[in-house]
Amino acid sequence: MGLADRMIRLLWAVGGEDVAARILRAHWRLLPGDDPEGRALRGRLVAALRSELPGRDAEIREAVLADELALLKPGEKPSRATVLKIVRALS
Repeated sequence: MGLADRMIRLLWAVGGEDVAARILRAHWRLLPGDDPEGRALRGRLVAALRSELPGRDAEIREAVLADELALLKPGEKPSRATVLKIVRALS
């Protein structure tokens, strides 16, 4: 699954089509070269979600967790570093 698909899925899961479209139009930017997995972009989009949909933190964390798990290769056992990235992403 590509980065754009992941971010659309994340936003759609929390806010639905209208919110996803609005946030993507307003906050989609090119990724920094050192962020191939899109965590910086996801952080911007999650901040926009939290601003637009206060009180939906549990749903946002669930969507972020689903996105982090989508980054794992099938059958891959997460390394300690991966687990720490997931924990940081959920904070």
